[in-house]
Amino acid sequence: MKFDQLINKKFHILQRDKSLINNNKFIYDEIANRINQSIDSLNIPMKNCLEIGNQNNIVEKFLISKFPDLNFFLSDISFKILNESHSQFFKICFDNDHWPIRNNYFDLIVSNCYLHLSNNINLLFNNIYESLKNNGFFIATIPGKNTLQELKDCMMKVDLDLYKGVYQRFSELKSIEEIKILLEKNNFRIPVIDTDIIELRYKKFSKLLSDIRYLGHSNIYEDRKKTFEMKNYFKRVEEYYWKKYSIDNKLNSKIEIIYISGWKYHSSQQKPLKPGKAKMLLKDGINN
Repeated sequence: MKFDQLINKKFHILQRDKSLINNNKFIYDEIANRINQSIDSLNIPMKNCLEIGNQNNIVEKFLISKFPDLNFFLSDISFKILNESHSQFFKICFDNDHWPIRNNYFDLIVSNCYLHLSNNINLLFNNIYESLKNNGFFIATIPGKNTLQELKDCMMKVDLDLYKGVYQRFSELKSIEEIKILLEKNNFRIPVIDTDIIELRYKKFSKLLSDIRYLGHSNIYEDRKKTFEMKNYFKRVEEYYWKKYSIDNKLNSKIEIIYISGWKYHSSQQKPLKPGKAKMLLKDGINN
């Protein structure tokens, strides 16, 4: 199957539009604040910035306060999301898999839990790299492979009970190792990868499912199961969940967030030392 056939784009836009219903995007807000902490340490000229995927305006507000003359560009596949955004700057509605941005234009490209919604993330990383100026900076977050393992486990059990097989019910997510390979393959310099686990507690199973839908973690691929499940299905999933993943009368859920960053090459950047060129032995650093 060709990569442009994997994701149902119409369904993807529908899911993005539905996310507007939920005003409580506390997870995206927390992640955006952590992105800002990383950006705050940057010491480069900042003229043009692109944010890919609009979850909130936290990064935009921070950047404008730090760089008052910044040209800020906001993009999303959903015209409705862009139209209802509070951004006062440039808005571009486009599909990441059909990249319209010119090369060597942006000083900073940032994204909050959106890049994984692509048919060809390797090509997307390449396009991002090419769109950066020399010494441009890329920073993004992506939900990791260990996201929502509790719910996935319970749904697999019920699938096996009812259907004697397992449906693909969530979008495919990358591991840290896969992200590292993507950064290196696409020539990002001084790549940094970090991970964090956000733990959530729910009193009601219905609220957990609601947040997952609004966070865009449901399956958007063409081969997803297209028929709605009966109430009995989710009742059984909930029963499994309470038995195995409840703590103090609350349902436990974990979201893995992978933080990634890298630079486009510039001659002024520090180069890693060749083997044997270190000035101090590791044991000396440990002993001091």
